[in-house]
Amino acid sequence: MKLRASTFLSKLIWFTLLLATIPVMILGAFSYYQASDAVQTKVNESNQQMLKQTESQIEQLLRLIDYSAIQYMNQPVVIDALKGELAGTDGYVQKVKSLLESMSKLQSNELGTMGMELISIANKWSINDTGLSMLETKAMESYAGWVNDPRTSFWSTSSTGMKLIKKIPAYSPNPSGLLIMSIPIYDVNSLINKDTAMGNVLLLDDQEVVFAGNAANLLGKQIKELAIGWNPSLSMAEQGFYTSRSERERVGISYRKSDYNGWMYVSVVSIDELNKESQGIGWFTLYICLGILLLALLISYLGSRKMYKPIRKLYEVVRNSPETVSTEGAIDEFEFINERFRGLMQRESSLLQEVLGQSHQMREYFVFKLFQSDMARTEAQDKLEAFGHPTEWNSMCVMTIQIDTLSQTRFEEQDQDLLLFAINNIVSELITPEQRLPPVVMGDSQVTLLGGAETDPKLFKNLLDTAAHQIMQMIKLYLELKVSIGFSHTFNDIKQIRHAYGESLQALKYRMNLGEESILFIEDVQPEKSMQLSYPDTAERQLLDALKLADREQATGCLHQFITTLAIDERTHEEYFMSFVRLLVQMLQAVKDAGVLTKHLYPDEQTLFIQLFQLKTVSEVERWFLDVVMLPFLIHLEHKLDEQYQSISSQIIHMIETGFDTDLSLEVCARRMNYSPNYLTKVFRKETGVNFSDYLSEYRMNMAKQWLLETDMKISEIAEKLKYNTPANFIRYFRKLEGTTPGQYRDSFLKK
Repeated sequence: MKLRASTFLSKLIWFTLLLATIPVMILGAFSYYQASDAVQTKVNESNQQMLKQTESQIEQLLRLIDYSAIQYMNQPVVIDALKGELAGTDGYVQKVKSLLESMSKLQSNELGTMGMELISIANKWSINDTGLSMLETKAMESYAGWVNDPRTSFWSTSSTGMKLIKKIPAYSPNPSGLLIMSIPIYDVNSLINKDTAMGNVLLLDDQEVVFAGNAANLLGKQIKELAIGWNPSLSMAEQGFYTSRSERERVGISYRKSDYNGWMYVSVVSIDELNKESQGIGWFTLYICLGILLLALLISYLGSRKMYKPIRKLYEVVRNSPETVSTEGAIDEFEFINERFRGLMQRESSLLQEVLGQSHQMREYFVFKLFQSDMARTEAQDKLEAFGHPTEWNSMCVMTIQIDTLSQTRFEEQDQDLLLFAINNIVSELITPEQRLPPVVMGDSQVTLLGGAETDPKLFKNLLDTAAHQIMQMIKLYLELKVSIGFSHTFNDIKQIRHAYGESLQALKYRMNLGEESILFIEDVQPEKSMQLSYPDTAERQLLDALKLADREQATGCLHQFITTLAIDERTHEEYFMSFVRLLVQMLQAVKDAGVLTKHLYPDEQTLFIQLFQLKTVSEVERWFLDVVMLPFLIHLEHKLDEQYQSISSQIIHMIETGFDTDLSLEVCARRMNYSPNYLTKVFRKETGVNFSDYLSEYRMNMAKQWLLETDMKISEIAEKLKYNTPANFIRYFRKLEGTTPGQYRDSFLKK
């Protein structure tokens, strides 16, 4: 390898160069930012003072208008006018004149071009500068928002002006009148500084809409829509200042919040413009730093070359020696020399690891052969001695560990192999080599041959049980997994290892009865003889009936009862699965009996049986039947019933629309459709949300209103046609729903 010349020399030069220039650059940057911050602070204080002055002038005008409004609304002539009818009464002309004169007396130069309007809510009239006018229903609706507002006095803003709305009486929950004081927006803008050299001044209402200010293009817009980086969370304080970045430049935003009406006074200033004065300091600092950089570069180069001479001589000696190892990782002269020595050490270590790795693989292969083939006794003994394994055990047992489930864990199915190797490592750490052969992973299991000098089977079994509990706790602590552990019979002949491995797998199958996180000894869980056990036919019939009725809740309960009934009896795992297979066949037959092709719900029936035989515990079986088998069938039946319900409701609605003027009832509809009235009641309520009688009454009432407005039918004729016993009953029911009699309803429409 040829190293780039003078690599260490370049590092010396750069180090001395940075050592000289970095402090100067930091000092210059600090000076520049201090100057910029001082300018921003002064501008912020100036803007706050300007906002405070603007707020004072505007609120002085608003408070004066508010005082004038209170003075006007408390006059006897105003109170007297709102108590009763005004138009058409004796002396109403004089009353109107008095009200208008009182309004004109409030006008002054201080209030500007102020408009006033007095509105009677109860009597629906309005008095303003143009005189007295009666208010239509549509006009009264426009005032409803102000009347219903919980505040008794408040300001409302728009793009054309501001309005002070005061309720009369002031603290009544049901005011009889409103007093509206209007100010054009230009009167407010006249109080705001027109000079935009120091930025824009904006006035926001309580909805954060810009309704006044010296930036005409921003009026009427939401402040958050403007490209000034408005931050509502910062504006919760009474006043403050923060910086943001708009589309083109950085801006400084000062704001004050009014205690009087909650309006926000905002000043937006361009920081880039303010920083122009401090940019000269920045350029001066930059030129100074460049000069120092050039001077430091010259000094660093000359001094570093002199210091580098002895290092260069040593490097040349090492580089010209025979290269026995790779030095590709070298980055400078010292690293080059270091890589030579490190390469030699790595080669030695690699050879040692290779030898150890081959030995470990041979040991694992030997253990695999012990579990899977009938190895001769003498061959097994020789291999045990060759690999340094214990050979004088009096008792031996095969331990097999399997993961119960990966559902509701942070792992997926593809992680199972890695998890088994992790479990393999835990077993290796917890059980000493003197008590085991090397643990191995076989299929979906972790398998270990355990042994000991104990001759008492009970004592050896207690040791195995203690080790199993410890292993299970560590796996749950570090991997957060639930596992079960199966043990074979205790034996002392190494020829029985293969058979014992099969027994440990057989023991794990009895999790179907004992559940997850079980420690299973084959002699404890395997029944001595097979017994004739009953099959829960009643629970099966109830489950199938619930499925056919699409009753999801009852079907879930029946399934749990069926599984629980099976789990109570002591069975072999083959008997468990025969019962589950029988249930699965019955469910598939129920699907076919319902007229549903099974391939529409389950693409491959054979796959269902394969999945069933892969389940390990009763809880897994119950979840599988519920999610994989029952749920698709229930969803299909529910969808089919919904379509049937929609058809029935549509027929009933058609009968109502065509026979509302007859003696129509739910019983009549039931006879026509061949259904029971109770069934139709449930279906109709489920689809429409109302009862049959309520829907019929509402439809008849809509037809009554249509006839009142579009025909000359008498009220008695309408009542008779809609099957009311007497016209009085019809009138009483109409008034209850509409708040007026049928005659008044028709007259109000004709007047319009």
